[in-house]
Amino acid sequence: MLVIHWDLQLLGGNYMLIITGASGGIGYEVFKKLSLENKVIAISNRNKLENNENGICVNVNLLNHKEIDQLIYKNKENLDQITVLNLAVKSFDGLLANYPIEKVRETFELNFFSNLYLVQALLPMMINQKWGRIIHFSSIVGNEGATGAGIYAASKSALIGYSKTLSKEYGRFGITSNIIELGYFEKGLIESFNQEKIKNIISNTSIRRLGVTDDIIHAIKFIQKSDFYNGEVLKLNGGK
Repeated sequence: MLVIHWDLQLLGGNYMLIITGASGGIGYEVFKKLSLENKVIAISNRNKLENNENGICVNVNLLNHKEIDQLIYKNKENLDQITVLNLAVKSFDGLLANYPIEKVRETFELNFFSNLYLVQALLPMMINQKWGRIIHFSSIVGNEGATGAGIYAASKSALIGYSKTLSKEYGRFGITSNIIELGYFEKGLIESFNQEKIKNIISNTSIRRLGVTDDIIHAIKFIQKSDFYNGEVLKLNGGK
């Protein structure tokens, strides 16, 4: 039996942003920043997060389609002019020749298929409201590949054709679909690197620093405000 312990009406009003992967390093920072000014639903699969004045955190298994359906169906009256930020991600390190097929499936299930299913659940509402912003997140590794990250890169590359098709099919309804491709930021993957590698990354970035959360927030707001920016990959990497 599926039980989800929350009620969006606890905070009142309409919710305008849905963030997946909200317990991750970057996802959590994005949630905190955006919820200062917006009503936000933050989806976390494992870690329990604290609600704040404008943001409510829910534990939903994105690999369970019934949980996604219940999230949207039970609260559709509270969802208005939705921007969905797909930040949930999974990656297993391993060379392609030895990569277990079950890990390939797990990676694609979260990085691609959960994204697809959440968007499918939201599209009827977006079409009815004649407005929607679908923002998928990828990374420089997803674009260029990296030793040991081949399946992660493949799952992120799959977003390109998917997002561009969404943009063509639903742009006439005021719905845009774009990808923000992140470079290296102060939170997230970078936290597992040693200092020498971080210094090398910074030296190869034109503006000589790592990205910060505000850089992502500015990109999100640009996409939200523009109904003419559609089907694109916005590279947010500080220049190479």
